[in-house]
Amino acid sequence: MSTQLTRPIPNWITFPQKLRDAIPTFEPCGGRVLQLDSVDAGATNTEWTGRRVAVKLRVCETGKLDGVFDIWIDLNISAAQALAETLQTAAEQARTIPKTGFAWSKQ
Repeated sequence: MSTQLTRPIPNWITFPQKLRDAIPTFEPCGGRVLQLDSVDAGATNTEWTGRRVAVKLRVCETGKLDGVFDIWIDLNISAAQALAETLQTAAEQARTIPKTGFAWSKQ
């Protein structure tokens, strides 16, 4: 019997359980705004998932609160490349967009 993976592993984002407590529950709150503190990325290759790209977004509370949370993104190679291209396009547009403008890189 082969141990080879027979189905593709989906792309996913993992939020820490403690982040749930940082989100207010009262209405009409739309959620919690956190400050992006750092971004790290690296390649992985495991028997279970194969070749993937792991991204860690470290976010932190602002103001009086002081929580720090790591949000993990796990992508297959083509999704990571597509995300990189999308971000690059948006960054290039940001250099030239008028002050009152807003541009989506893809619809």
